[in-house]
Amino acid sequence: MQDLVLSQKIYDFLLYIYPVIERYPKHEKFVLQTQTKNCVLDLSRQVTKANRSTTAKKSLLYEADAILQQLKTLIRLAADLKYLSLHRYEVISGKLKEIGSLLGGLIKFAQGK
Repeated sequence: MQDLVLSQKIYDFLLYIYPVIERYPKHEKFVLQTQTKNCVLDLSRQVTKANRSTTAKKSLLYEADAILQQLKTLIRLAADLKYLSLHRYEVISGKLKEIGSLLGGLIKFAQGK
């Protein structure tokens, strides 16, 4: 059940972040903007693969966690470059923290198997 909640949280984050990153400066369209979108989509893809896997669930969840860490770095960079307001950064960080907690719980569960 937790994996379905995680998938929904990631999808909700996608809906939230897309209009936000569309406001990045035009010169970031093919770098920071695209990397951020790809990272969120990759995270979603990895969690979906893990949900469907019966043999490699733990390794797929670890890969998803690595992608989440990369996404956090991209968001922090955007905030440091002043592409995000402090309030927006705090909201995004809270959402990523929630995703990270759910993902961490799934990793612990997978380790116990």
